[in-house]
Amino acid sequence: MDQLANIESQIQTLWEKVKQAGELITRLREEKQLLQNQNEELLEEVAKVRRELSSKEQRLATAVSESKSTAIFLNGEREELTEKVKALLTKINAYL
Repeated sequence: MDQLANIESQIQTLWEKVKQAGELITRLREEKQLLQNQNEELLEEVAKVRRELSSKEQRLATAVSESKSTAIFLNGEREELTEKVKALLTKINAYL
C-alpha cells in the first residue's frame, strides 16, 4: 500500500509538471505572437521612415541644385549689398 501511495504521489507530481509545462508553452506562444506583431509594426515603421528619408533627400538634392543656379552671397557680400541699397535710397530720397 505504501508503494501505491508513492506511485500516486509521483504521478501527481508528474501531472503538475506537465500542466505547468503546458501553461508555459501557451504563454510562450502568446509572447511569440505578440513579438511577431510588434516586429511587423516596426518593419512597417522603418519602411515608412525610409520612404520619408528618400523623399527628403530628393527634395534636398533638388534644392541644392536650384541653389547652385541662383546667386549665393558669400561672407560679407550681403551686408555690402545692403549698405549700397541704403546709400542709393538715401540719394534718391535727397532728390525727392
